[in-house]
Amino acid sequence: MFSLIVASQLKKGKFKTTVLSDEADIYCRCSTPYILTGETTVKDSVQPESMFTDYGFEIVHERAQSIDVAKKQVKTAAGNFFNYDYLVIATGARPLKPKIIGINLPGVYTVRSSADAARIVAAAKKAKNAVVIGAGVIGMEMAGALKNNNVAVQVVEFAKGISAHIADQEFGDMIVKNFQAHGIEMSFASEVLEIRNGKTKRKQVVIKCGETETIVDADLVVVAAGVQPNLEVIAGTGIKTDRYGIKVDAKMRTNIKDVYACGDCCTPISAITGENKPSSLASSAIQQAKVVGYQLAGYPISYAGSTGAFAFKTLDKEYAGVGLTEESARKKYKIVVTGRAQTTDVYRDLKSVRPLEVKLIFAGPLLRLVGYEAFGSGVIASAEVASLAIGLKLNILKLLKFNYIAHPSLTPWPFMNPIVMATEDAMGNIMKKFKAFF
Repeated sequence: MFSLIVASQLKKGKFKTTVLSDEADIYCRCSTPYILTGETTVKDSVQPESMFTDYGFEIVHERAQSIDVAKKQVKTAAGNFFNYDYLVIATGARPLKPKIIGINLPGVYTVRSSADAARIVAAAKKAKNAVVIGAGVIGMEMAGALKNNNVAVQVVEFAKGISAHIADQEFGDMIVKNFQAHGIEMSFASEVLEIRNGKTKRKQVVIKCGETETIVDADLVVVAAGVQPNLEVIAGTGIKTDRYGIKVDAKMRTNIKDVYACGDCCTPISAITGENKPSSLASSAIQQAKVVGYQLAGYPISYAGSTGAFAFKTLDKEYAGVGLTEESARKKYKIVVTGRAQTTDVYRDLKSVRPLEVKLIFAGPLLRLVGYEAFGSGVIASAEVASLAIGLKLNILKLLKFNYIAHPSLTPWPFMNPIVMATEDAMGNIMKKFKAFF
């Protein structure tokens, strides 16, 4: 919808805009863990439709069922037809449900809608034990929120550790150790085979690790195994997709004239590699939507590409990642150099000081910044700087010139800025290699 706001403001009065949506409300999905901890409510996380209808949009609560690209027409599940000059597909994604026996039983919850949040909150109030399936960002945030709600939690993950797409091993280990320190059981290289009703109202979760099967009793089960794009509406249209969604170019155009896509249903251009890569992030979706709006209004502004920048906070620790992990970078580039910084969130002489660890990843012949990771406290400032630098394709020499701010209660000591420290460390590693070579 943000694409339509941009277009309508740039070309006021030109567009008649109809939004087809089968969602019950406009819900801020990222708030779900904070609803669980009581820091916000479902009501406060739902935005009024007026935020869009005030711009003159018509919202029709019907599911788009099919698209006729030849007739430029959309049919809804209610049997109504809507003609279009320009079509924006922003169907989002839905929770991925692994093929587990009993996954649709009552007491097993996905994490997506406001209704999901309300159901989980109600169940958590009475729960003593929970199983979370999936150690992705949502799974980890939900596990932390449940633990803060005095619920004993076991996280079950099929992979051997935190996904390499999220964090390199050393940062993944930091995340896992923090969870374990708070009493959360992390079961990696494990698979949920079945969820069944126990003799009481509790669930029995059958977990396999290697050749060993165990049965865990749980009052609720949270499924956080990822998402899959909602692509049913484009069946038969000829719109090109890959395994992650609709393929779009730098102007968010599909291969079909006058049809655009943005958000979780599409795979945008990567700012690092130029390839189509998934980017299921609210911040990226909004930026992509605005680029669509520029196109509709006749402004040829291209999308710079997704940096995949994200962050999460749980159990009083923060993690942020931007671009490629070191493992991914080494698969992509012949030349990879990293730099690290062990610093703090504020001046070290303050009583509130907490540690912050940052890694920068430079790659390619120009040693362009391609990745960033951070764990600790105060990650956002350096994460956003890294995201900007990656998007602008800045190299190690440009980052050495970074002008930053220092303030006792807001930043590390003046000589401990994480971006500069990590860049200097990377440069030092380069010089060591040069000296060894000569």
